[in-house]
Amino acid sequence: MKIITVLRSLKSGGAERHALQLMKGLRARGHEALYAGPMQGWLGQQLRAEGFGGIDLPLSGLYDLPSVVRLALYARRVGADLIHGHLTRGAWYAGLAARLAGLPNVATAHSDNAGKHFGRADRIIAVSQAVADFLGREGYEPARIRMVHHGIADLAARLPAGAREATRRSLGLAVDEPALLMAARIVPAKGHDTALRALARLTDQPWTLLMAGDHHGDLGPQTQALAQELGIAGRVRFLGLREDVPALMAASDVLLAPSRREALSLTLLEASACGLPIVATRVGGIGEVVEEGASGFLVAPDDPPALAAAIAPLLADAALRARCGVRARQRFEAGFLEDAMFDKTVAVYHEACGGQR
Repeated sequence: MKIITVLRSLKSGGAERHALQLMKGLRARGHEALYAGPMQGWLGQQLRAEGFGGIDLPLSGLYDLPSVVRLALYARRVGADLIHGHLTRGAWYAGLAARLAGLPNVATAHSDNAGKHFGRADRIIAVSQAVADFLGREGYEPARIRMVHHGIADLAARLPAGAREATRRSLGLAVDEPALLMAARIVPAKGHDTALRALARLTDQPWTLLMAGDHHGDLGPQTQALAQELGIAGRVRFLGLREDVPALMAASDVLLAPSRREALSLTLLEASACGLPIVATRVGGIGEVVEEGASGFLVAPDDPPALAAAIAPLLADAALRARCGVRARQRFEAGFLEDAMFDKTVAVYHEACGGQR
């Protein structure tokens, strides 16, 4: 099949990483994957470096008629079989251009609070059951919704021997010092402030928090100021954007994900693959990854005392961390391998192309 992926974004995030992974997987399975969107963005640059073809489209706002027409003409010119839009704007443009070009289209919903503009999709992929349920409440027909969990490669198998020790040395971490990791954009939805307020309650225990994410833009400066205000700045490492997150996970002992909103985080899957226990919030699709009391612990969002209470036993008990890590790895192997995601996504493509509604 020849599939055009439509996603309008300039930064790196979960949807962008997923689209890149999906396009690589499709190509590896003999399909032709093309891209339509702003080539100057992170995703466009990554795809160009990987040798993918595509068309540079601004997709400005929701009423960029020239982008719609150019996408439709491009799809007809290259002989595309299907257009696949990601997020609400990608779904909107994919749906309009597909109708104009006379082609089927699929849209992926990555969020459980953004349900507009999926109406023209022949099939809607929900990245978690929480997202599928949300779409149903928004009025989309269940017959058009397919739940396909994200899947990822086995990161742990790709790490070199001694990755934990080498990474901890590079970070200046002591051998027996528990390291907590947050690997997320520093934006309100991810709850960095909740994590800091929780950890400020645990200063009598040893820990270092590693924060992987751009701390120069968005809420980065405010988050650094909050760590200073809480008196824990010396125990928080602001690492900036990192391309070695699997190595950071290998060096860490617990993953923190105190999100206020989350459809299904790729970071949770990566942590599970690396055998990390997870302390997260009970929102969106997080509970579909984290098994409460077994692979980690779940608490309500915006509740620093509860988050601190969930973190504390893991800091104090290495054996508990090990047991939770083993279960996290089992959960990953059972439901979140990338081969399953690729197979299910291609099956959705064939449904859409077959005209089944």
